[in-house]
Amino acid sequence: MGEPMTCDQGTHEAFDAMRLGRLLDVVGASASVVAPLRILDAGCGTGWFTRALTRCGHLVDAIDSSEEAIEACRGLAVGRESYSTCRLDSWAPTYVYDAVVALDVLFHLMDDAVWRDSVVNLAALVRLTGFLVLTDHDADADHRWGDDLRTRSRQGYLDVVLPLGFSYLGFRPYRFRDNAAGFHVFRRIA
Repeated sequence: MGEPMTCDQGTHEAFDAMRLGRLLDVVGASASVVAPLRILDAGCGTGWFTRALTRCGHLVDAIDSSEEAIEACRGLAVGRESYSTCRLDSWAPTYVYDAVVALDVLFHLMDDAVWRDSVVNLAALVRLTGFLVLTDHDADADHRWGDDLRTRSRQGYLDVVLPLGFSYLGFRPYRFRDNAAGFHVFRRIA
């Protein structure tokens, strides 16, 4: 973040493709037809990552609190993905996921209790040996960027996620222009 990244459509598409590649490095680039990975795209927004992960053969559930965004996503569906309107802190399917990803969404949760409840809920949805991938900065302190953006510290994530039975696999920066964001990657070990 720092300054919001502004770019033309082509550069933005390259940025998303690069992030998809880095995400697939974490969760797996291909899926078995008989046993595809089940992934939750939490806070899916436009659904770009949902559709991309579906094209890779994964079974993807996508949630967002915006009914308008979900309706638009349903109109662009490419396969077996499923879209639902729901908050991050209240999604409760009857199964767990191989990977739960929250890309570019947690820093829009300004209220600390809602942020914490969302992270706890998303972590609870990850199966044993599965991944929790959360986009933010790798910062030593929280930072408020305005009325609708707030990044949380690395330690804030560690304090919430590690006691829930996860190990921290580290921060994987985007390394795209001057963007300081990247993936905090956790794996469920208990």
